[in-house]
Amino acid sequence: MKLELELDDSIDEMVRYFQNTPETLQLAIRRSLRKLSRFAERRTLRELAREQGMTQKKLKELGRVKVNLLQSGERGSEGYSLVVWIGAWEIPAHYLGKPRQTKQGVRVGKHFWQGAFLMQPVNATHSMVFKRKANWRHKYQRSKKSGRMMWMGLPLEKQTLPILNSAIQVLEKLQPILLERFATLMQQELNFIIHGGSRV
Repeated sequence: MKLELELDDSIDEMVRYFQNTPETLQLAIRRSLRKLSRFAERRTLRELAREQGMTQKKLKELGRVKVNLLQSGERGSEGYSLVVWIGAWEIPAHYLGKPRQTKQGVRVGKHFWQGAFLMQPVNATHSMVFKRKANWRHKYQRSKKSGRMMWMGLPLEKQTLPILNSAIQVLEKLQPILLERFATLMQQELNFIIHGGSRV
């Protein structure tokens, strides 16, 4: 899932106004977009962490938010683009903090899974949160190891935290904020250049 931010009409007007000084304009655009990409990452992490009831640090560790700044012509883009990407697959419960078993289930941070329990799978380095599947039955299928037909399967389901709906809401709220922020940054950078700024 990603949000692509394109330059809107008001930005295009600014570009046309400064078309006789392309180097100056390109410098202002590059500076503004660099600042905008940092702002977008901070804002996305903050909003998504709030929606999910988890820390920004944990979201960053899981690599669920990435912001890329595309130059004109890069990856087929016609102009400058800012791409905000959110990994929308569900987050396993044990990634949200230290799981704690209670009589009613398992608590991890602010989240609680009723009827769940902790178990450490053979090839895992830590305990994970599981729940018994309702109306579960063995499946008669071929074993990949022996090649024989046998009744297989476990009546367990690893518990996860959905992220898709939160990601959609965050991206919908973010787009107008980023466009407004970009216009503000462009104005600041152009003012700096016009009044004798020389940093690169």
